[in-house]
Amino acid sequence: MEKVSVNGKNIYIVESHNQVLEAWETCKHLNVFSLDYHTDTKEAFHTYSYWRADSEIKSGEQRNFEVRKQELTEMKMSQYQKKQSTIKKINNNLRHDEHIDFAVKTNMVNTAFILSKNKNPRSSNHRVYLADGPEPYKNQRIIEYSPSCIPSCPKESHDEMCHRIRADYSLEDLVLQDAIDQAKFLIPSFFDNFILDIDCDYFNTKKSLYPEDFTCFKSLIRQSEFITIALEPECVKICRLRDSNLTSKIILEGLISLIQDA
Repeated sequence: MEKVSVNGKNIYIVESHNQVLEAWETCKHLNVFSLDYHTDTKEAFHTYSYWRADSEIKSGEQRNFEVRKQELTEMKMSQYQKKQSTIKKINNNLRHDEHIDFAVKTNMVNTAFILSKNKNPRSSNHRVYLADGPEPYKNQRIIEYSPSCIPSCPKESHDEMCHRIRADYSLEDLVLQDAIDQAKFLIPSFFDNFILDIDCDYFNTKKSLYPEDFTCFKSLIRQSEFITIALEPECVKICRLRDSNLTSKIILEGLISLIQDA
């Protein structure tokens, strides 16, 4: 993890998104406002526990797959909560899309609001609330918001052009104010104490790094306790639009420039 300071704002830069936990751990019980292509809300240790339980079943060490999977997850959680394992060691068994659930389960953060582009039609994680879904809010501590296009789009069915517009407008006030309003509607005090978290794969076009109206983003930068940025270079390549040559390095440079202007 690399720490830099821009305009007096601490920024923690990591390679894999789950590594932001090293920064989040230093200032516990804040909220997290995350900008991400994906929702990153899978249950903590899902992959680790699945494959280890599967291996133990096949070797005859265990008989009940589901029970063993849950035991392995609880064991990892307990090791951290009892200070028997450091966050760096924990991260060895966490994927880049399991860190938010871990942070909530351990009360490292209060509530996480994720503005994402990859919409989940449903979630198997009971801690997740889909802000643009049909169910009422029941005080879940992980909130996903994944609009298909910008708020002013008149189309009922969103197409490839909408996808590009949404990508280009990633940091524009029109998009961010809508998400901020959603978070405040559910939790009025959400932005009293929060971390601004950015996954570089949220940016899919170069134009998105040169917003015209980004008062909201400047405000998020100034008001946040600190900022975490996950480079995720392979995800950036996968998520960028076909005619884009964006890289994590280009995105990071663009973000630092925007932060300097805030």
